[in-house]
Amino acid sequence: MGTAKTVMLNWRDVDSYVSHESAVIWAILTQQNEENDDPNACMRHMSGFARHFLQGHKNSDHHAHAAAEQFYYILSGGGEVLIGEERMAVGEGSVTYFPPGVPHQFFAENEEDGVEHLIITRPVDCEGSAPRVTNWRDATPTAGAHGGAVNWSLLEPFDAAESTTDQRCLLGFAGLARQALVRGKATDVRQQDMERVYYIIEGTGLMIADGDVRRLSEGDTIYVPPGVTHQLANDEYDGWLSYLVVC
Repeated sequence: MGTAKTVMLNWRDVDSYVSHESAVIWAILTQQNEENDDPNACMRHMSGFARHFLQGHKNSDHHAHAAAEQFYYILSGGGEVLIGEERMAVGEGSVTYFPPGVPHQFFAENEEDGVEHLIITRPVDCEGSAPRVTNWRDATPTAGAHGGAVNWSLLEPFDAAESTTDQRCLLGFAGLARQALVRGKATDVRQQDMERVYYIIEGTGLMIADGDVRRLSEGDTIYVPPGVTHQLANDEYDGWLSYLVVC
């Protein structure tokens, strides 16, 4: 397998399929596979980064993942999520976390417009965590640690030495955050020893990765391999350039 490269694409450029009974799925990024030369099969540790649309009046199937943790991020719409035996309402900005082996199901049967959400998955070989449901608006914003970006930490490792949230649950993932840049601001120049995925929620801007400058817009997904120097910037957009950071 060749040298890992930054991969950037928009979910609209991916062919969709239907699964989980009624969900339209765009598998944006998948895990590396020796038998697959698809450039979007690029992730080393995460196994899936997908966008789902569950239409109104429909529900997904009831299922669990035996050896993987997973979380949803609600982009628009709402519904209810069954986690174990508890059914909870969710809406735009909600995050739902499922540890390995926990049955779950999404309900949009009482919704007219359906629900759009991201589903991010990582294989793990351990247990001990518990489900979580939160919303980015419940997190306390911080500034200064990521250049000009405002940061909302949403989920953090179960064994985090110093907790910054009340959502310590991740077994394999290193973190989930929402960040935002106003016009004229940029993140710090970053180079980490772990892979990262960025998803643009709103706004436009730039991604600079190893000297290559790319224009960003809503729906863009950027995979950054370990060791790649990169930076995000809002160069001209009057509103917030808002995005998720998954690592």
